[in-house]
Formats: sequence, structure tokens, C-alpha cells
Amino acid sequence: FNGAPCTNLDKTVDENDHIGRLNLTWQIDAQKMIYATWSEGYRPGGLNRRGTLPPYLSDFLTNYEAGWKTTWLDNALSFNGAVFLERWKDFQFALLGANGLTEIKNANQAEIRGLEMDLQWAVNYNLTVTGGVAFYDAQLTENYCGFTDDAGVPVSECDDPQAPDGTQLPITAKVKGNLTGRYTFDVGDYQAFLQGAVVHEGKRTSDLRLVQ
Repeated sequence: FNGAPCTNLDKTVDENDHIGRLNLTWQIDAQKMIYATWSEGYRPGGLNRRGTLPPYLSDFLTNYEAGWKTTWLDNALSFNGAVFLERWKDFQFALLGANGLTEIKNANQAEIRGLEMDLQWAVNYNLTVTGGVAFYDAQLTENYCGFTDDAGVPVSECDDPQAPDGTQLPITAKVKGNLTGRYTFDVGDYQAFLQGAVVHEGKRTSDLRLVQ
């Protein structure tokens, strides 16, 4: 504010690392393919808007995945899916802090196991049915204590963690699914359709911390 001293907070994030990807596919025939993937990804670290908070580190994700892409019934039916295991290091999550400022923190380790499948079926010229389902087991694999060491690394050994090992990750439901039916028909020289959809998403939390 006007007349206040100018303070250099002198905060930086300086990191270096590398990521990789490997993918193998097997085309069984013209309608069926299976694949396996190992891949890595990251989000860069940065500075929080509140100067009194420490910077947050990059988070890294390692993904192990196997899946299939297939068509059946003379290509009238497609059925795809994948199973995966994701290991997440120093994962970033956001929370609403004092005075309405968003704060970005690092938790320590997390793991996500999942299965995703989708289906599309052209029943006949008029009717198409599509659907998908996903199952996720997303949880911490180390305690989140709520503070870091002097190097900015999240501390996981404490007597009263804000989120203990095994806590479900926020914004991630254990089950999601959808089903859509579309019926197309002619109205004179025009084409019209009727469509209905059902969508389900399971219970999920907005914050990693159990006590806020």
C-alpha cells in the first residue's frame, strides 16, 4: 500500500530432471489392437501469491498402462479400455487460504489404480448406444503433515497428519459412468433425433485435508 516499504521476498524454484515414454502395440488383426505404455509427466513448480508461503515443487507422475481398442459385428460395435497404475511424487493440490487467496501445496506420495472402458454400438440405422465406466482407487501412500523441510520437500513423518496414508485424493470419485441413447429419424427432407443420457459420478471431496 502507499508509503509501505518495498520488500524483496527473494523466492525462487530451480529444478532439473527428465521424463520419458515407451509404447508397444500389437495389431492382432484389422479390428483388434492391444498396447502397453510406460510414460512420465510433470507440472512445473512455482511461487505462491502469498509471500509468506514457501514455493511449491514440481510434481512427477509415472504411468504404467495396458489397454485394448477393438471393433466387432462388422464394425458396428467398438469396445475400448485400459487398466493403469500411476505413481505420483510430490503432487500439487490447491486450497483456499486466508483472505481468499489460493495456496498451492505439495503432498508427498500418492498412487492411482484404475480401469476405464467405453462402448459404442450402432444397433441399426436409427439407434446408437454409447456408454462408459471408470473405476479409480486414488489415495495417499504417505502421510501429509502440512509442512515441508528447509529444502521445500513435504514432510511425511508426524504425530498428527492433516491427511494420513490411505486418504482418498480430492476431486476423484471411485466410480464414474455414463450411458447415452440416440434415435435418429427422418422428418420430410430433414433429419431429426431424440437423445437421452444418464450420468453418474460417485462421492468425492474438495480438499485433501481431513480437518480444515
